[in-house]
Amino acid sequence: MDVFAICDAGSIEKGDAKAFSLSRINEAGESRPFPIVVVRTHANDYFGYVNVCPHGGTWLNIGDGEFFSRDRAFLRCGRHGALFEIDSGLCIEGDCKEKSLEPIALAVVDGDVCVCGIALAEDEGPDPFRDLDDTMEIMIHPD
Repeated sequence: MDVFAICDAGSIEKGDAKAFSLSRINEAGESRPFPIVVVRTHANDYFGYVNVCPHGGTWLNIGDGEFFSRDRAFLRCGRHGALFEIDSGLCIEGDCKEKSLEPIALAVVDGDVCVCGIALAEDEGPDPFRDLDDTMEIMIHPD
């Protein structure tokens, strides 16, 4: 089984969530974007979901960047306001009621939160943009 460490378990506070932009390998062997959210409960359990609302296909934290309802009892879609149970991903209110977030198998191994059973793309060497200046050169050509 594939196991990939994505963060230190302590980097997510109890009662909080964190988004990750990963890349997974599809059936054709190509790397594709794979946005996920990892939730750490106050009871110190970790739940992972694909960070996509089943109703509109947008990130849950679109808009204000928050994952939770005001009372922090549910995950929330920032675009449509749908509410999801944290421990099951089931939508209990909103346009996608009775549908669920896609779960991601997680494990805490040696202090790291790990994604299990999914082939992720690993970094393939140095960043080709590492040595470039942070500013962008813009050229304007008159017509």
